[in-house]
Amino acid sequence: MMFNKPEKVLNEIEKAAATQNMPGNVVLPIIGREKGSVLENVIKENQPKAVLEIGTLVGYSSILMAKNLKKGRITSIEANKKNSEAAKLNIQRAGLSDKIEIINGDALEIIPGLDNKFDMIFIDAEKKGYMKYLKAAEQKMTKNAVVVADNVKRFEKDMKDFLDYVRKSGNYRSELHDFGADGVEVSRRIR
Repeated sequence: MMFNKPEKVLNEIEKAAATQNMPGNVVLPIIGREKGSVLENVIKENQPKAVLEIGTLVGYSSILMAKNLKKGRITSIEANKKNSEAAKLNIQRAGLSDKIEIINGDALEIIPGLDNKFDMIFIDAEKKGYMKYLKAAEQKMTKNAVVVADNVKRFEKDMKDFLDYVRKSGNYRSELHDFGADGVEVSRRIR
């Protein structure tokens, strides 16, 4: 059945992440179901028309978002060529290729050339780069866009500039979803 394909692929990626049994012993730091529920809820509540994902890895979060999107599309940027190829394959197997475009390359070089205006940005890439990614993406964001950032507790020191900005600049209304060892920041642009 068609609607079970995304779930099947998500489960396979979760198993691979749990056993770290990917080819070449690649470690899979996927968002997972618990923190991923925040991502799913933001998608369900906002139904963005255009989502920009910075950091695809193997497509787990893209699939998680796309299966909850009614009409929107996801543009996902991944720096690592092998990861972007694995993501394309997983997305194809999930039957969601029509909703997700994977672009391989440096997000800071790619974002300025994108034509879309994005209602939602999901950042889960190089942790010290979160502020740079957000600044690049702001030029392409709609007025009330939502920014979701993963790993904000685990790598808090690496992204202090980003967290200070979304929490204190007055440009965003920001909320931490705390999961103990880690967290997800959800920031709605207010100006």
